[in-house]
Amino acid sequence: MTDFRAVSSLRFDRVANFRDMGGHTTHDGRRLVPGRLLRAGHLAAASDEDLAKLERFGLKRVFDFRTAADIEHEGEDRLTSTAECVLLPMPDPARGGDIRKLMEGTTVDQLDDIFGGGKAGKMMRESAAGLVRERREPYSLFLKALARADHVPALFHCSAGKDRAGWAGSVVLLSIGVPEEQVIEQYLLSNRAGQEIIERQKQVGNEFWHDALAPLVGVREEYIQSSLDAVREDWGDFDTYLAKGLSITDEERESLRENLLE
Repeated sequence: MTDFRAVSSLRFDRVANFRDMGGHTTHDGRRLVPGRLLRAGHLAAASDEDLAKLERFGLKRVFDFRTAADIEHEGEDRLTSTAECVLLPMPDPARGGDIRKLMEGTTVDQLDDIFGGGKAGKMMRESAAGLVRERREPYSLFLKALARADHVPALFHCSAGKDRAGWAGSVVLLSIGVPEEQVIEQYLLSNRAGQEIIERQKQVGNEFWHDALAPLVGVREEYIQSSLDAVREDWGDFDTYLAKGLSITDEERESLRENLLE
């Protein structure tokens, strides 16, 4: 039986933070089918070999949460032969574009003033809550699309595949009845990719980059807890958030389960 925690046997040249979400189990004992829902960082730099590895999944849709500015900087997705791209743009809570600009011509002391002393973590907690409160439309459209049988198998991503995509994965899992403990575990798996980024920076002697920006590169349980707290504070519980905040009907929720579970 597939364990969602297992490291993927697929190795990609230029696709970061890839994982198959198959293997999650629901409260009523069903299981998310391997190969039905994938997540990753963006596909703009995917090599031909990377695309060949993705071909096996028969993807119908690739959901891209990046903004126009992200795409201008990183490039448009490279797609498999069966996939269509669906753009659902929303700003990155990690402020990737802003960070890129700051890193150009900014001194270590200036970066420390901006991101040090817990400021980066605070920004990420506030942004995680903001995804719940301020980005309801793209997440609603994402779930409604996955409720259509002709839109799966699917892959979803943002830039790094951890923040915007992190809440997207959490919303899907909670919608189909996966326990919150598993949802948090899935969210934290992005730290595997984050740690790789940090280690690369340390290898080239950029220790400060690790110290100041680590809260932006990885994910922390406090971030997803900020999202879950926002759900409870504004809607009372997840079911109400799904129905009233995201306008997902009972029929659409059942279709999600039928499309993704066995």
